[in-house]
Amino acid sequence: MTKRKYKPWTQADDAELVLMREASTPTTLIAKALKRTHSSVTNRIATLDIPYGREQFEMDLGNFPKTETVTKPSLLSRMFSILLGK
Repeated sequence: MTKRKYKPWTQADDAELVLMREASTPTTLIAKALKRTHSSVTNRIATLDIPYGREQFEMDLGNFPKTETVTKPSLLSRMFSILLGK
């Protein structure tokens, strides 16, 4: 039987991973802190489906009232109106 070449993930590792991920820590820094490879960390993130920082909060923008957009005259049109006295 072949020997595993990786160390299994513990609950403490998972908890640390979740905390660092919620703090928007880059994956490379998480890998260094947990003493694992970048790919093992990204695979674990995908396996546990851990959101990254703000992605955990989904915003529904459909409920906000729509505002009217006010178009400001361009600089050129304002200059012409000053020159022409309008």
